[in-house]
Amino acid sequence: MVSSKPTSAGFTLIEMLIVIAITAILAAIALPKMERMIASQRITNRADQMFAMFQFARAEAIRTNKPVLICPTVIRKNTANANGCEQFSNYNEGHGWQGFLAFNDLNMDGAYTATIDSSVRVVALNQNTNDDNKIKALIRFHTCNANQAICNGDIARDDKLGFMPDGQFGIGNGENANGWVIGQSSVLVEVVDRRYRDINRRIILTPGGKPVACYGQSDNKNTNTYCVLQLS
Repeated sequence: MVSSKPTSAGFTLIEMLIVIAITAILAAIALPKMERMIASQRITNRADQMFAMFQFARAEAIRTNKPVLICPTVIRKNTANANGCEQFSNYNEGHGWQGFLAFNDLNMDGAYTATIDSSVRVVALNQNTNDDNKIKALIRFHTCNANQAICNGDIARDDKLGFMPDGQFGIGNGENANGWVIGQSSVLVEVVDRRYRDINRRIILTPGGKPVACYGQSDNKNTNTYCVLQLS
């Protein structure tokens, strides 16, 4: 006679341990790929913001017929602290400054004065922090003159990046023309993930002022001559 009493179903301890072990193995395999995917998206996002800033700065210089300059800046923690310009040489792996300030140089003195000049955009690569674990994106940058294949020049002292009213790109500081080199140099900028150094995005500021993004859907097919420049 078959009993009509229902039997209790469930997992044995050994079965549960097997399931946990398999889950742990799959997680260990998937986690590094997930972390790389997040890092790749983060670096692309930072590069996209920088590229958009360069494009907007050039368009704004042409529109207003006033230079739009770009300098490094410390990302302020609150609105009580005003943005200001830092020196490129103070970067210090993200500890010296964490982003860029683009401003319309209304009095055309080649410097940023918060009470006079108009800030047009601030781009943060990282938030203001001294914690290495919170610095996710690093940048590398050098200048190169026309006909140079290797970019190894420094942006020194109080020099800033600038888009002129005619759209050309220049590097320099001060109100005098002899303090600027315009239409002669390129700047190569790479945004790099701090952990995965092979994840990077490259942007070139050309002497003519047109920014070039050497990444995206055409990563392996980009034939722009500026994209083959080497960063020392």
